[in-house]
Amino acid sequence: RFLATSVTLPLERTAQVFDTVREVVGKSGEGWDAAVIEGINMEGPFINPKCCGAQNPAFVRQPDYDEVANLNSIARVLLVSLAPEMPGAIEFIEKATANGIRCSAGHSAATHEDFNRAKSAGLAHLTHYCNQMSPLHHREIGLVGSGLLDREIKIEIICDTIHLCADMLKTVFKNKDSDQMLMITDSLACSWMPDGPGDLGGLPIIVKDGVARLQESGALAGSTLKYAHGLKNVHRLTGKPLSDLVKATSWNQAQSLGLEGLGKIAPGFTADMVLLDDDFNTCKVFIDGVEKYSA
Repeated sequence: RFLATSVTLPLERTAQVFDTVREVVGKSGEGWDAAVIEGINMEGPFINPKCCGAQNPAFVRQPDYDEVANLNSIARVLLVSLAPEMPGAIEFIEKATANGIRCSAGHSAATHEDFNRAKSAGLAHLTHYCNQMSPLHHREIGLVGSGLLDREIKIEIICDTIHLCADMLKTVFKNKDSDQMLMITDSLACSWMPDGPGDLGGLPIIVKDGVARLQESGALAGSTLKYAHGLKNVHRLTGKPLSDLVKATSWNQAQSLGLEGLGKIAPGFTADMVLLDDDFNTCKVFIDGVEKYSA
């Protein structure tokens, strides 16, 4: 199960994306052999234009909860990434949280004070930890420092050893409890495809040696990471037991997003399971207890 992710686009185009996703949200069972889309993760458009990264600055706008509420009526929104320092962001976080939509700080130049205000309003996550967010500095710890210091905020982390180097991954997992970690992929439509050109929100990208970058600036533009290989990277770098790390692949996400009956293998829970070999390649996949894939 996963969240389909929208990027920073014009409102009309975003609505078209939501309308497409609406047709498949929650689909499973007989005749459906793909993973289940639980809802949508909106990465933008309410970001800091100085921290766009691979988002298109032409379509950045200030936080507007009514816009998200209207989109949510088309397809279920579970998560929104935004810059908490932007005008109206705190009010947006309060309204979204009250309506069951989690908010995550990303593409942001927020200070630690901004972070504290946002957390008090309901901020739940940090998006793509360390990437396109205010860095750790000894006179202003920014969002990176806030993530290390705070004992409650959950960290979304791309474990491909590209978005964060191996030493940073080890640092984060050494200083944060696994209960606060959310392993993600930020995986693109061109993932696992041959190297070559692509597109992200109207910006041309190029994939070379499995790394996606904007053609013009060279900025990282998402990943081509296979989820299980991110788990493999963390396990081998940190030595932490898989019985602990597996929480960061499923249980933590389900709990944070309010997805009942998902996220662990136990009586009464939905039988979603992935069987891996010793090199973390996928052998079998079960969705709702039904085998959907076998290598």
